[in-house]
Amino acid sequence: MTNPLGKKISIPNKFSPNILFPISRADQRQGINHEFKGKDIWNLHEVIWINKMGKVFHNELSVVIDTSSPYTVESKSLKLFVNSFIYKRFNSLSEVKKILRKYLEKLTKSKIQIKSIYKTWAEAGKNVVVARKKITPPSGKKSKTVLYFEGFRSLCPITNQPDNAKIKITGAFSNADQNSISLMLGRYHKSEGYHERCAEEILSELLEMNFNAEQVEAFFERRGGIAIIPVRHK
Repeated sequence: MTNPLGKKISIPNKFSPNILFPISRADQRQGINHEFKGKDIWNLHEVIWINKMGKVFHNELSVVIDTSSPYTVESKSLKLFVNSFIYKRFNSLSEVKKILRKYLEKLTKSKIQIKSIYKTWAEAGKNVVVARKKITPPSGKKSKTVLYFEGFRSLCPITNQPDNAKIKITGAFSNADQNSISLMLGRYHKSEGYHERCAEEILSELLEMNFNAEQVEAFFERRGGIAIIPVRHK
C-alpha cells in the first residue's frame, strides 16, 4: 500500500487492514533539534460497526499513540480502515477495540491505548495574529501558567489544504509573552507541516526563543471523521 493522502482511492468493499499506511517518526522529525516526549491522540468520531445480528452501532473512540513509537499512522489510511469495519461482524465493542489495537500496534510497532473520546478545553483563547511584527523576547512578570490560542492554521504538505487548530501551551508566561507567542503562531499560517510536526516545531521554537514553555497541545479540527491532537512536552 502506498501513501493514499492526496490520491483518489477506491473505498474498500471488504474488511481491509492492509490499507493502513505507516509514517516514519524519524522522517517526520528531520530538522527539529529537540527531542520531546508526549503522545498523539486520534479522535475517531465515526466508528461504525455491525454485530452478529446485523445491528449497526456508532461509537466514538480515542486512539493514543506514544511519541516513542517508530511509526505513526497516515490519517486517510486510518479513515479507510475504520470505514471497512462494516464488512466484518463483531461480537461487541470490546472486540472492535481489540481489532483496532491489534492492527495499529502492528503498524506503529508500539503499544497503543484506546479510550473514550478526548474532549477539548472550554477556555476561550487569544487570537493568533498574522502580522509582520517583531517578536519580542520573554519579559515581564510570569503570572500565567497556561496560554490558550485560537485561529492557528497550517497547511497539509501533500494536499496544501488548511488545517485549523486550537493551541494550549503550559509553562510560565507574562501578558507580553502571550502577545509575542500569538505572533509566533501566526507565522505558521502558510507553513506546511503534518499536525505532529507542527506541535514539535512550536515547542522547539518556544524553547529556542527562551520562553518558559513546558508543553504544547494542538487540538486540530476533525477532518473525515478524525481529529488529531498532538501533545508534546520536555
